[in-house]
Amino acid sequence: MVNMTNKIVEYKDLIAFHPGQYVEELIEDYNLTQKEFAERLGVSEMKLGKLVNGEESISNDIARKLAKVTNISMITWLNLQNAYDVKIAEIVKQK
Repeated sequence: MVNMTNKIVEYKDLIAFHPGQYVEELIEDYNLTQKEFAERLGVSEMKLGKLVNGEESISNDIARKLAKVTNISMITWLNLQNAYDVKIAEIVKQK
């Protein structure tokens, strides 16, 4: 069974990067705390923490908020989530 709470899941030659990994890097690039970034997004620090830790997917609502704060389009955030979900499905199938 694949542990879905990892930000980076590897199996054989397949690697899946959870979008939370990119969010975490942006928070660092902006030189903000998770609390400050959560406030800018308009979400709880706990919700952001779950996203960053790969425990929560990027929803349409979060993608919209991320787009507004980061100037990275909503579709890009949703595509990152979709790519991760597809890769996880491939990994599960191969196991």
